[in-house]
Amino acid sequence: MCLSFLVSSLIPLVSLSGDVPAQGQIFIQSRLRGSKAVVAPQQVSIAGQRYSDDDESCSSEGMTPGVCALAFLGRPAQSTSPSLFSSISAEIDKRESAERLERALIAEIESALAGNHTGIDAARLWSLEQELKPIFETLPHESGRDDASGGLRLASARYLLHQHFLREHAWYVRGLNPAGDGRKPPSAKEELRSRVAGHLLEVLENKVGKDGLNLKVLAAFVATLEFLIRGDQRERLKQAWLVHNLKTEGTADADESTSVLRVFMAHYAFTSQKVDSGYVLTLDKGLDEVKKVSLAYPGWANIISFIHGEVAERLAKSSSGELTFEDVFKAADKALLKFQEVSGAMCRDMVKTFTALDGGMNGSVRHADLIKSGSGSGNLVREPKEYLVSLGALDESPPDGPHLLMPNYMLGPSNCDGTTSFYDLCCPNDCEAHKMQLERAVTKAADPLESVKNIVQQSLASTIPDDLLTHLHSLVQANRGQLLLHGRGFAEWLHKVFPRECPKPREADFRGMAGNTMPDADTDFQATATSLEARLALEAGHEGLAFVPFVL
Repeated sequence: MCLSFLVSSLIPLVSLSGDVPAQGQIFIQSRLRGSKAVVAPQQVSIAGQRYSDDDESCSSEGMTPGVCALAFLGRPAQSTSPSLFSSISAEIDKRESAERLERALIAEIESALAGNHTGIDAARLWSLEQELKPIFETLPHESGRDDASGGLRLASARYLLHQHFLREHAWYVRGLNPAGDGRKPPSAKEELRSRVAGHLLEVLENKVGKDGLNLKVLAAFVATLEFLIRGDQRERLKQAWLVHNLKTEGTADADESTSVLRVFMAHYAFTSQKVDSGYVLTLDKGLDEVKKVSLAYPGWANIISFIHGEVAERLAKSSSGELTFEDVFKAADKALLKFQEVSGAMCRDMVKTFTALDGGMNGSVRHADLIKSGSGSGNLVREPKEYLVSLGALDESPPDGPHLLMPNYMLGPSNCDGTTSFYDLCCPNDCEAHKMQLERAVTKAADPLESVKNIVQQSLASTIPDDLLTHLHSLVQANRGQLLLHGRGFAEWLHKVFPRECPKPREADFRGMAGNTMPDADTDFQATATSLEARLALEAGHEGLAFVPFVL
């Protein structure tokens, strides 16, 4: 008897429509709460913190449906002895996990749109609308490029959201990056978690239909994803707390609090490639991750010093001499911000090293000067040429040999520092600061072209060279008077104007449904980065690196 027939005859799965199986059928109950095959899912109410009759524990802890579903996917699965029925149960868990996550995401976004989400207030939504408005008005809309009253198509919305998180946090959110994602998730449940942003966007597109996604909807998306990510961070910390044999309603002394935060932060950086769960599994494994990260990551001592300071400051205000879980969670919030600060500072140090080399001020350095050749900077770049070519970072046309394009290399996945299920923490993209200025200026200007000239000349502190002015005018003429700020042509122009900050666009990034109007590629994010050859080459060259890539 084939497995698929056995599964279908024994276990009637719940469909998304909530069909109830006929009486008398046989069921195998999975480990997933809220997924009983014998009942239809209940109506979701975020305000009441209820998801289904089986999620009372999540409700009692104040967890919303989305955070609850993500927490289940992130925690270690119960171990079972191998058998036919355990295999069937695993398949059921996978199927029901996906269905439950979809229902939860729908509940979260609908509540945010209705204005009754307990974790998102109206002021935050309004603020996000104002932040998104300039880029929103400069992208192709459903009603045509000349009319910003229509909503955005999926490609435009995906690009806008990617740019927002990139600009605000240096996050490359999985499922939103127009060039695809940087790694394959290590497990089925981590794969589900990594699809949250992209799947949430598809849910929204199906909801709004041909009208497209307007500012209100996009602001609700951002607020919802931020809420889910922060909620998941809380549950990740809770898992680190629990493996220390601490109770969430109890307290921890200085050493325990420090250890919890160290394990939490180490797993944050370490989990992407080395473990199968989004959450730390055991204390022994967590401490092992702390040891390995402390040896490999140059910024770790800075983060540990910050953690000690946070714990000491909070203990000084504690009447009991110990910290609650809430105290440690607030410290974890600040530690994550410190991690982003440390990561960004390391990127800045790399840029300083680049610019000190011959050609660095123009964003192009001979590759031979960056490999081990006694130049004193040979440890800066160790990735194989195949990776650099796929990245668009290697210019092989100069007569004196291949040159590395600094912004293309810096924004590649090998320089992404810490990862979660939802995003890679990468180097800040300085080109985005220029684009944000231009978006704000263009949306308010009577003459967008003249406005762009003025903004760029202010940034350069000099006049724009004549050849670049001619190039800019030709771009406008080629697009019937329109200045496509996010198109391939303008990206190439920005690279020539700001060669240290703006990457040279790759042709492959503009092969999607949007064509040359904005990046919308279906290809993997620098696919060579995930190849075995590139990974082995990097692992072999980690010793002495000034910056250790964690994504590859």
